[in-house]
Amino acid sequence: MQRRLSRLRVSKVSTPEAFDALVRKIEVIAQRDPGYYRRRLKLLAGLGYVYIVLVFALMFFGLWHLRNWLVATQSGDTIGQFNMVLLLIALGFVSLFFVPIKPPKGVLITRKQVPELFAALDELSTALKAPKLHTVILNDDLNAAIMQRPKMGFIGWYSNYLLLGLPLMQALSPNQFKAVLAHELAHLCGGDGQAGAWIYRIRLTWYNLAEQFENKRGGGLFFQRFFSWYGPFFKAYSFVHARSEEYEADRKAAQLVGANHKAEALIWLHVNSSRLSKQFLPQIKEQSQTLETPPDDYVSSMLKALDLDFDPADLENWLTLHLAQRSDNASTHPCLSDRIAALGYTLPAPLPTTSRRATQLLGDQLEPLTQQLNQLWQEEQAESWRTVKQQHKQLLIRVESLKQKANPTTEERIKLVSMTYNLDDKEAALPLVESLIRDVPTHPTVNYWMGYLLIQQENEEGIRYLESAIATDPSLASMAYRQLHLFATRKEETALARRYQQQWQAHQEAWHLSLQERQKRDETTQFCYHDLPADEVQQLAEHLASYRAVKAAYLARQKVERFPDHKYYVFVIVRRYYSDTSEGYQPNHEFKQALREAIALSLDHSIHIITQAQQWQKLRQTEGACLYQEK
Repeated sequence: MQRRLSRLRVSKVSTPEAFDALVRKIEVIAQRDPGYYRRRLKLLAGLGYVYIVLVFALMFFGLWHLRNWLVATQSGDTIGQFNMVLLLIALGFVSLFFVPIKPPKGVLITRKQVPELFAALDELSTALKAPKLHTVILNDDLNAAIMQRPKMGFIGWYSNYLLLGLPLMQALSPNQFKAVLAHELAHLCGGDGQAGAWIYRIRLTWYNLAEQFENKRGGGLFFQRFFSWYGPFFKAYSFVHARSEEYEADRKAAQLVGANHKAEALIWLHVNSSRLSKQFLPQIKEQSQTLETPPDDYVSSMLKALDLDFDPADLENWLTLHLAQRSDNASTHPCLSDRIAALGYTLPAPLPTTSRRATQLLGDQLEPLTQQLNQLWQEEQAESWRTVKQQHKQLLIRVESLKQKANPTTEERIKLVSMTYNLDDKEAALPLVESLIRDVPTHPTVNYWMGYLLIQQENEEGIRYLESAIATDPSLASMAYRQLHLFATRKEETALARRYQQQWQAHQEAWHLSLQERQKRDETTQFCYHDLPADEVQQLAEHLASYRAVKAAYLARQKVERFPDHKYYVFVIVRRYYSDTSEGYQPNHEFKQALREAIALSLDHSIHIITQAQQWQKLRQTEGACLYQEK
C-alpha cells in the first residue's frame, strides 16, 4: 500500500481518465484502511499551505538579503524606493490567493420574522453541535445548501450562509424539510469532527486556485505549475472523503429526524424536479413567447404547481428514471438509489403523501416573502426574457427559411425537425422525420427522432429505430436507453426494463468520461481535417458569412481516444470587435447561443467565440479549417 500511495503522489490528473482511475485507486485504499487514508488526506490538505508559506519565506529571505546589500551600498532614497517595491510585490503575491466570491442572491430572513423556522434550526444545530449560521437566505430554488464565503481568501475566516429554497419547502413536509436542514448543517461539522469539515471546505479551494492561475496565467513559476498538479490531484484524492461526507450527513439527519423522513425528502426532491422541468418550466417558456415582460407571479405559480397532486403515471415514470441513475465520479453526491439504500429505506407502494407543507414554518410571512421573491425574479429575468423572445423570433424566421429552401441538405432537414419540435409543433415534426427516414434510413439522428416520436405515441415500432441509433451514435445512446427503459416500464415488462437500465448505466459512465475528454483542451490536444461533405461546408460558410459580427470562421475535428469513431467537431468564430453600445450588439454568450440555434449540424460539436488572433492557433492552422474569411 505504501508503494501504491507513493505512485499516487507523483501522478498528474490532467485527463478525465486519469481522474477516474485515481479515484478508483483511492477508493480501494480507503476501504482497506480508512484511518490510513484519513491521515494521508489531512497531510495532503496541509501541503498547499506549507508550499505557499515556503515560497513566501524564500521570497522574503531573498528580498531581505537584497535589501541588506542595498543598505550597505546604496543611498537612503534608493532604500526607500526598494521598500515600496517590496511592499507592492508582497501585496501582489497575496492578491493571487483572493478569489472574489459574491454573496448569494435571495431574500434575507431573520429570527424575528420567522421564529418557528429558526427554532427548528436552533434545535438541529444544538443536537449536531454545528457552527454558527451567520446568514439565512430564502431563494426560488428547489434546493437547500450551505455556502461558506471566505473573508480572507485561502486563509479562511468563513461566513456561513444557509440557502433555503421556498419551492423546496413547498415540496416537502415539515419533518422531511428538517431532515434536509439537518443534512446541510451536518456538513459544517464534518464526519470526523473539525478536521473533516475543514477538508470538506477547502476541497474546492485548492482546485479553484489552480483554475485561477491557469486562466489568468498568474503566479508564474512559483505557483502555476505547482497548483496545476496539486489542485486537480487533491480534488481527486479527497473525492472519496467528500462522497463519504454525503452519506455521513444523511446518517446524522436520519438519527435526528428519522430515516424515513430523510429518504422520502430525497425522493420527493427528485420527482418534483422532474415535474417542474417537464410541466412548469415549459409553461413559462410559452409565456416568454407572448408576454413582453417576465410575469410577476413566477414563484407563486411554482408553489401552486408543487401543491398539485401527482398524476400516477408521471410519478412512476419520473421515479423510475431517477432510481435507474447510478453513482459516478462526476459528482460527489451519490445517486438516489444508493442513498436510500444506505438509509435502510424500502420503497413502499404507493409513496406516502402529506398535506402539510414545510412552508408553515414561515408563519404569516409566507405571502410577503413569496411576493419579494416574485419581484426579485422578475427584476433578474428582465434582460434574459428579452433575449429569449428575440431568439424565438429568430427561430421562427429560420424555420420559415428552411421550409422555403429548394434543396435543403440532410443536416438542414434534421435542424428543421428539431426546431419544429421545439416550437411545440410535435404533430408537424413526425411527417418531416418520416420523409427523412425514407431518404437517409441509416442516419443515427434521424433514427433517434423517428424512434422517439413513435415511442411517445406508445408505438412499439419506435424500439427498432432507437436501437439503431444506439448502435451507430454513442452520443444518442443515453437518451435512447432512457426512452426504451421508460417504455418497457410502462408496458410492465420488468426484465426488459432492467436490461435497458443496466445498459443505460454502463453507457453513462463511459460517455461521461468521453464528454470530459472532448471538453478539456490543453497543449496535447490535436486537430485534423473536418472531412464534411462539400455541400454541408458550403451551407455552413454561407450562413456564417451572413453575420456582420463574424470576421472569420474555422472548423476542425478534434482527435479523441474514447469513441474515436464518433467524431467531434470544433467551431472557432473570430468575432469583429465593436462597442457593446452599438445597435444590435449581442454579448458573447448570446451570440454563441444564436449561432448554436442557427448552425444546421446534428453532429457532435462545440462553438467558441474569440477576438484575439493568437487564440486557437493550432486549430486555425489545421489544413482546410477555414470556412469563411472576410475579404
